[in-house]
Parts: sequence; C-alpha cells; structure tokens
Amino acid sequence: MEIRNNDPGAVQYGNFFNYYQFSSATERVKLLPGADIWLPVLDDAESQRDKPYFILDVGCNCGVLTQLMHKYLKERLGRSVKVLGVDIDHRLIQRATEENESPEDVSYACVDVLDDDAFESVKTYMEVNNLQKFDAICCYSITMWIHLNHHDQGLRFFLHKLSNLAELLVVEPQPWKCYQKAERRLKKAGEIFPLFLELKWRSDVDLQIQKYLEEALDRRKIFESAPTKWQRKICFYR
Repeated sequence: MEIRNNDPGAVQYGNFFNYYQFSSATERVKLLPGADIWLPVLDDAESQRDKPYFILDVGCNCGVLTQLMHKYLKERLGRSVKVLGVDIDHRLIQRATEENESPEDVSYACVDVLDDDAFESVKTYMEVNNLQKFDAICCYSITMWIHLNHHDQGLRFFLHKLSNLAELLVVEPQPWKCYQKAERRLKKAGEIFPLFLELKWRSDVDLQIQKYLEEALDRRKIFESAPTKWQRKICFYR
C-alpha cells in the first residue's frame, strides 16, 4: 500500500499522520508475547506485582499502539502499567494527548531522543518515578528513520543510549526494502536522504542490529514475533 502524505518532514522522518490507517495497531498487538517474556526471572517476582511496570515507547506517533499496548500489558501482567510515549513531532504528541484514554497511566512528550537537551524530560520522568531503568523500552518501526538521518554511527548511538536505560529492549527493525521505498518516496517529494549511499548496514540491516545488540551491548534475544504484513519482526532483547 502506498503511503500518501504531502508533508516532506513526514516523508523524511516517518511521522505520518495517517500511519495507523495502513499499519494496524490491533494486528501488531496480537503478535506481542505473554507476561513471561516481559517480566524478568526473579526470586522475588511476586513482590514486584505491587510495583508499576514502566515503559518508554519511542516514536509513539499519535499513541494508538501505545494505548493498546498499555491495555494489553495491564491485563496480562496483572499490575499497574505506566507508559511514557515520546515522538519527534509535536503535532502527533498533541493529538496523542488529546485522545489519551488513560491519562493517569499514560503520558506523552515531544522528544528527540538523540538530542541531549530534549532527552532531559525523559530523565526527569525517571527521577520523579524513582527509576534507574525502564522495565521495557519499545522501538516499533523507527530504527530505519534514525539510520537514514543519522548514519550507522547514529543508529548505534541510539541503540546504545536506550539499552543503557532498559531492562528489556523491544525493537521492530525495518528490512532494507523499506529503506529503498523510503528513498524513492522522498525523491518524489523533491528531497533526498544525503546519507543513504554512505550506509554500511544495508541489505542485512536487521541482522546487523541484532548482532550489535548481542555482541556489543551484551543482550540476548529471548523472543521474536511472527512477521507483520510488512515482513517486520518484533524482537525482544534482555
């Protein structure tokens, strides 16, 4: 399905206003695993039930998937779930805030996670909630946009930064064919990704991300979902 959006900024950064019209959030939630994957194996696991489960959802768009994920995990974990959704587009964050069905548990902020000044709001959220790390950080279909705009080094920095703040890291990387489509789409809009031809992680980018997480960041993949209709797999790394 062709993505239609006249905003060149959306074509460059992926912040499409009609995103969930062509990428069903409901179908993606169905691919998420049960509580055993989301929770660590702890001797005192029972005592953790009285504590909220904190999630950072990076690239949350207008919050549709964020809301469904919150409901899904609240039911399966049997405990309070708190989610901070962040996105680079203030208009999407405004829409997410206006349509927030669980304002006591879900909040939103306009944040570029690669901007240290902007990221202070995430650190403030962690301090207020007395968090050393989030229980989970989710990156659904955003690695390509980080990669195209910040090169291989920028994507590695992004993954490293979030890995340091997450007990569980959830990544849904886009395969290389998605990059090619994004490049063609931006060219039609009269722009280009200046770093596209310089990327070293290319045809096997999803495997390169896995290798970096496992070998450089010492994470272990504990779950991989069935592919979405876009042939993307949601991978869980602890």
